[in-house]
Amino acid sequence: MIKFIKRKITEKKSEINKKEKQKSSRLFYILSGFLFIVALTLFFVFILKEKQIINNASLGEENIESQENVICENCQRRLLDGELINEDSVNSFVLATVIDNHPDARPAIGLSQAEVVYDIPAEGGINRYLAFFNIENKNSLQVGPIRSARPYFLDITQEYEAMLIHCGGSPEALARISKEKIIALNEFYNGSYFERDNNYLAPHNVVANLDDIKEYLKERNYTKSDFSSWTFKDKEVISDLDLFLASLDINISNGQKQYEVDWSYDINQNIYLRSLAGKKQTDSSGEQIKADNLIFQFVETEILDSALRLKIDLSSGGMAVVCLDGICKESYWEKNEDDNRTRYFYDSKEEVILNAGQTWIHFIDENTGVDY
Repeated sequence: MIKFIKRKITEKKSEINKKEKQKSSRLFYILSGFLFIVALTLFFVFILKEKQIINNASLGEENIESQENVICENCQRRLLDGELINEDSVNSFVLATVIDNHPDARPAIGLSQAEVVYDIPAEGGINRYLAFFNIENKNSLQVGPIRSARPYFLDITQEYEAMLIHCGGSPEALARISKEKIIALNEFYNGSYFERDNNYLAPHNVVANLDDIKEYLKERNYTKSDFSSWTFKDKEVISDLDLFLASLDINISNGQKQYEVDWSYDINQNIYLRSLAGKKQTDSSGEQIKADNLIFQFVETEILDSALRLKIDLSSGGMAVVCLDGICKESYWEKNEDDNRTRYFYDSKEEVILNAGQTWIHFIDENTGVDY
């Protein structure tokens, strides 16, 4: 009888343990399933939130209005940047300025007001800017620090029928300016149109005064720059952006930290914001450098002399990457001798249509990498 009772107790305990194990097992699976559902829900909430941020990017006063809403009778696109303006100013005169990018020359002066900027390798991996300014409505603007000319600066300047503003130059560049009668204003011989800024150390302290240069142009009847424009469109309000195709951060590096560039895409403004050497890049006005279009033009270079001066091939064509509206696409560049403009095409041979506004062109040589 006692053995029977013990056996019953043992069986009962076994049955209870079995049920407890089954209960624990069911609870484990229930909890695991619940946690999985929670994680999945949070994932989809995150995705939907990102989608909502992008879809609502056009809301708010800071968002960009399409130029289609601008009332402008008899307007045409300005040749330099595609902005819709009165037709009388479409091809107003253009200035090309060689601007220093040495650390001692920072912040640059007036750079945020340029319509087109080329970021170009020079000696020893030190880049310089070739910045183009439409002379209309540029009142009381100073630009600089101004540096010396190179032959490839002349090649680009001639594409715009612009006047080159510079301070000296390489022997080849100075010889070409004289021989080819290129319109240029050299600070060495025209000091009255320039100033020395005491906030910068020489030779990084030469500044051009555009009000004075306007008088120079007026005296010589330089009123228009006629050149073949790129193709432009109204800049869009981005209401939907495929995050898997988007390039939100773009890095350009030549191995020197002080010249490393980052562009970050701001969907709310549909614009690219520039950083230099790890910091937000502003000019002397405090305004951050920005661009509506980015072009990365891959070029071949050759060192010419012991001063490390470069030759840059700007005629043979090659690979390019064009970034606008948050998307970067591979393309190619070529120079058409008929209109003397460098143009950019997608692989479909369709010419790139740029946003009206500011454009930055980076020359990417053998020592420079771009990650997007």
